[in-house]
Amino acid sequence: MRRFFSTIMLYAVILIGFSWVYHNNDNARAAVNRIVYVAQANFQQLKSRVTGQKATTTASAKTQQTSSDSDSVSGRWKKTTATVYVSYENQTLQQAALDAIAKWNATGSFKFTQTSSRKNADIVMTTMSKDNDAAGMTQMSVDSLTGYFVHGTVYLNTAYLLDPSYGYTMERIVNTAEHELGHAIGLQHTNDISVMQPAGSLYTIQQRDIDAVNELYSSQANTSSSASSSIKTSTQNVAAN
Repeated sequence: MRRFFSTIMLYAVILIGFSWVYHNNDNARAAVNRIVYVAQANFQQLKSRVTGQKATTTASAKTQQTSSDSDSVSGRWKKTTATVYVSYENQTLQQAALDAIAKWNATGSFKFTQTSSRKNADIVMTTMSKDNDAAGMTQMSVDSLTGYFVHGTVYLNTAYLLDPSYGYTMERIVNTAEHELGHAIGLQHTNDISVMQPAGSLYTIQQRDIDAVNELYSSQANTSSSASSSIKTSTQNVAAN
């Protein structure tokens, strides 16, 4: 019996120690959050293979985001920088992504740094091909305890952007990529003249967008009132037009 209680006490000390490190060490918390994110993604992929159902995120995805983002998960990165892995076989989308990254970097409000490691990237830019009324989609996972992003995926939809019948010029494709990267920074939709309009291919980055980023990163991140941490995922789309 004494051995049993000794074991329980040992586990309790380890748990308390882990909790203290998690809440007080940013690097440890970031590492744990990334492990949780990867585990969730792997579980969803395994589930889809077993059940034949499409993998879903931890929060329900919307087929089309309108001008309201009131029910989305808000967040931001800890600093005004994030690493990004760009993965497009199509040269048009590849160039559009690179142009969008360069345009955001030129604002001085946020910096995207390209990486050759998909596994370690903060953000992955890739494709989807879905008839879902969305020319682009961004999924962001945020730690509810800190309000900081853990990981993000930006999708450009070939079903619309590369279909000539929709009339997307290179400029509009770049604007779409800028819009999705805006979500990856932490910006929400707005009905003003902005790259963040729901129909996100109409405008490039505006001064109001730069101001919005500066304001977002000068304020405190949104945190949960709960003492425990959880990873929440939000999906935001830009309407095909």
